Amino acid sequence: MHAPESAATDPKRDGDEEKVEEAKTAEPDDATAVHAPESAASGPKRDGEEKKVEEAKAPEPDDPDAIRALELLATELKRDDEGYVTEVNLRDTAIDDSALEHLIGLRRVRSMLLNNTAITDAGLAMVGKIATLENLDLRGCTVGNAGIEHLADLTKLRALRLSNEEGKTTVDDQGLAHMAKLTNLKALPLDFLWVSEDGLAHLGELKKLEELYLGGTLVGDEALAKLDQFPRLKKLRISQTQVTNEGLAHLAKVPDLAELDISECVQLSDDGLSHLAGLTNLVRLNLWRVPVTDTGVAHLAGLTKMQWLNLDNTQLTDAGLAHLKGMDQLTFLHLGSTAVSDAGLVHLEHLTTLKDLKVTRTGVSAAGVEELQKKLPDTEIQLKYIAGQ
Repeated sequence: MHAPESAATDPKRDGDEEKVEEAKTAEPDDATAVHAPESAASGPKRDGEEKKVEEAKAPEPDDPDAIRALELLATELKRDDEGYVTEVNLRDTAIDDSALEHLIGLRRVRSMLLNNTAITDAGLAMVGKIATLENLDLRGCTVGNAGIEHLADLTKLRALRLSNEEGKTTVDDQGLAHMAKLTNLKALPLDFLWVSEDGLAHLGELKKLEELYLGGTLVGDEALAKLDQFPRLKKLRISQTQVTNEGLAHLAKVPDLAELDISECVQLSDDGLSHLAGLTNLVRLNLWRVPVTDTGVAHLAGLTKMQWLNLDNTQLTDAGLAHLKGMDQLTFLHLGSTAVSDAGLVHLEHLTTLKDLKVTRTGVSAAGVEELQKKLPDTEIQLKYIAGQ
């Protein structure tokens, strides 16, 4: 499968899923109560009642040996106001399963970043014992369905991130079945996994899900028919899939959708974009390498909340730019590798909120950019193509 370009460096790609906000209140520790000893010289009894000494509950600290070991291994450890470790960042390090033993000694850890490490299914057996976890990143790890089964009881998880972009993760539809009890999940990236509509059927109880990323998976029109089981869905990526125009009709079931990535869905056409016209809450839309023309872009004219729009490598012309006039909240617009020219730039002159405009590999000239810059002095306009942008 074609690996996506990083959103951090390439505006063609939709931005990575937002990190789920950590809970503001730490989970209470499992500490056992420590009873304060009664004074040997107790005071006299009053009215037949003995004077009681209050029990003092001393919270059990993080295992100091575990902390020392993790400080040598981790890129970063974050702590709360009481000194308890709440986040462990081990991504892109040389750790293996043995390092995960140290995590068991952490009382309040909520976020664990393990992406691009050498951990395996065996290591996830230890991770599955950390009941306080809310955010777990396993992208690029050599894990499969058996490993995901170990996580089935982590019911506080709000974000579980997986990706087979590196060709190491073998989770498929069976693995999704093990996620059925993770009903607090809000973000679930599954890019490039061997998952289909059969796998999505297992996720019907994830009613709090807000972000679902399925780029480069086996999903098609039948999978989109199941989106109504996620009533809070706001961000959806189905790039590089077999979705067709008919499949996009199912997006009407998720009217609150704010971000949509359908880049490189080559079976889409102008007719498919007609199904987006009712998604008036869209603020971000990625159409990179989708074979649509001015006619298709006309269906987007009413999406006036749009802030980020990628039309790179479409069949857009100067006439199509006129359909963007109502998008006066745009901050990013990519028109690279289209047929637009200096003549079409007049349609952009009123988009004063634009911060980033790309007109690389188009008919736009330096003179055209200079004239537009006078109207949009605060906009960075890129004319020269730079690989990866």
